[in-house]
Amino acid sequence: MEEQITTGQVAKKWGLIYGLVATVINLIPLLLELQASWWPVVNIVIAVVMYALATKEFKTNNGGFMTFGEGFRISMVAALIAGVIRNVVNYVYVKFIDDTVMQRIQQAVEDSWREQGMSEEQIEQMSGFSAGISNPEITLVLGIVFVLLGGLIWGSIVSAVNKNEAEDF
Repeated sequence: MEEQITTGQVAKKWGLIYGLVATVINLIPLLLELQASWWPVVNIVIAVVMYALATKEFKTNNGGFMTFGEGFRISMVAALIAGVIRNVVNYVYVKFIDDTVMQRIQQAVEDSWREQGMSEEQIEQMSGFSAGISNPEITLVLGIVFVLLGGLIWGSIVSAVNKNEAEDF
């Protein structure tokens, strides 16, 4: 009989894998100076795939059974680990390696607003607001929070789909 693994073991393993994959994927636009609006969709797909693989591994090694709670725990711990890894590396890159990233992003956002027909006054107002939340430290914290929110949403969905609870008689 196979030795059963714990949710923590699976979550740590897949959190590390997810963190490394997400870090590489999220460094690509920074290194290539891309401003792709579809990039967040890539992050969602990666998250869902990682949660699905993690819960599938746990379920397979647990005799085909997994409760919603176990799947949810795996997804949330994996999201936390991945969020910290991805956002700390991103912070180091933006803060110490290429400190012009935030300026380039702000300029691209302003250009997008101009293309949408916003007036210079509106752009100046919006820029003042976004400048307050676009420093590397706030981006680090918000990045981790957003990954956790994604884990909450996508992890719940994956756990609900993959659960297979043992029947109690």
